[in-house]
Amino acid sequence: MITFNKQLISLIILFNLLYPAAFSQEKISKTLLAEDLDVLKQNLETYHTGLYTYTSKKEFDNWFADTKRTLKDSSPLSFFNKVNELNLLIKNGHTFFHINPEQRGKDLLMPSFNIYKDGEQFYIKSLKDGSDKSIIGKKIIAVNHESFPAVFNRLLKYEERDGNNLTQPTEELQYTFARKYALAFGNKTTTTVTVESNQVVKNIVLKNIPMEAFSQKTDDQYENGQIEFSVENGIGRLVMPTFNEIALEKQRYKQRLKSIFDKIEKEKVQHLIIDIRNNGGGDTESVEELISYLYNDEFTFYTDVYQLHKKWDHSIIPDIHSYPKNTSNWALKKGEDGFFRGIIRSDGMKKVKPKKQIYAGKLYVLINGSSLSAAAEFASFIRQYRPATFIGDEAGGNKVQNTSGYSLTIGLPHSKIIVSIPVLLWKMNVSFENNGYGIKPDHFVRNTIAEEMASEDSILRFAYQLIDQEEQ
Repeated sequence: MITFNKQLISLIILFNLLYPAAFSQEKISKTLLAEDLDVLKQNLETYHTGLYTYTSKKEFDNWFADTKRTLKDSSPLSFFNKVNELNLLIKNGHTFFHINPEQRGKDLLMPSFNIYKDGEQFYIKSLKDGSDKSIIGKKIIAVNHESFPAVFNRLLKYEERDGNNLTQPTEELQYTFARKYALAFGNKTTTTVTVESNQVVKNIVLKNIPMEAFSQKTDDQYENGQIEFSVENGIGRLVMPTFNEIALEKQRYKQRLKSIFDKIEKEKVQHLIIDIRNNGGGDTESVEELISYLYNDEFTFYTDVYQLHKKWDHSIIPDIHSYPKNTSNWALKKGEDGFFRGIIRSDGMKKVKPKKQIYAGKLYVLINGSSLSAAAEFASFIRQYRPATFIGDEAGGNKVQNTSGYSLTIGLPHSKIIVSIPVLLWKMNVSFENNGYGIKPDHFVRNTIAEEMASEDSILRFAYQLIDQEEQ
């Protein structure tokens, strides 16, 4: 199971070529936008297996009815901002809504600063242009004379999330605030930022920059992240930046893990830190391979994997779309509950045997809001089956289930909004109640703004300090 459909970026490029740029400056009639809503609703209800996990069908139907009733002729960008409200209902971190650059305007300008959240306060982390660098690290009071926390929380409502968890959208919005602000509040040439330092408040006018010039968070770690391992003073530290099997195979993952745990056994490591912060997920087998060195019994990762449909209904899918073969070549059979399952047992539902050299020492797992999908599932399994100490922030992914795997990606006919709809629902082999949250740490630790500016790692430091205390 993966946290992001790799085809999505290439599809956005394809849709850009197919849709005329001039369309971005025109308003679309409310009649055509209502047709887009119908297409969206029908495809979500037909293919999104986890659509009603956190919101009832009645609430879902009411949103579409209310939205259609209040529709006005709107630009694609305005309509996109409205559609994004669905993230509050669907609450699935693998469901994506994207607006094409052609529809939002190639020359969209956005604020030139990055932000960092420390407690309930926000700070300027960096500046992209040549503005006064003295404001870096300063607390942000307002943006364009509106309370900054209020603006941030308004944007936060429309971010993807798994369930009721806010750590994932909060982390994501810190990376993408400038872009999201520009999309939500319009194209301006400057941004007025109100900052405070030593009880002195002042307004700074920053020149906005083109969106294309602003470096955004990428999926490089997911696609290319390198495993790191070290042993120091009897403490092992294993950094797992991804569970993406393609990236891991480049590193000969299975052989690498074996050599790591051979070294752990040889050096009699009694404290092992596994770092899955910013791990966006990946594939089930990669997670199972790591668990097989940490858990001394045979296990099955999932209890169930299923989907809503057996065949694609071409009559409801827009002409611009991309969809894979059903269920990765395994035949489907309808169950008594109306869902379709593979006749051959899917990934994660086969028994996995433990390795010969099981690590039985003390385990510490570092997590944060960007520990997503398969990484969050790893944390959930460890929490359920093995003693471990979790340090950091709540994992961004749900600890019980999610809908992901492969996705139907469509472009809505008139607004050209791109929608990625995940298909498979995966249920973890754990006994936790699905309260909409991820695994929470035993010790909440997060960098202060001062530590962040100094590129310190307070979470890792805390782990070493905790081990020192336990050794005394």
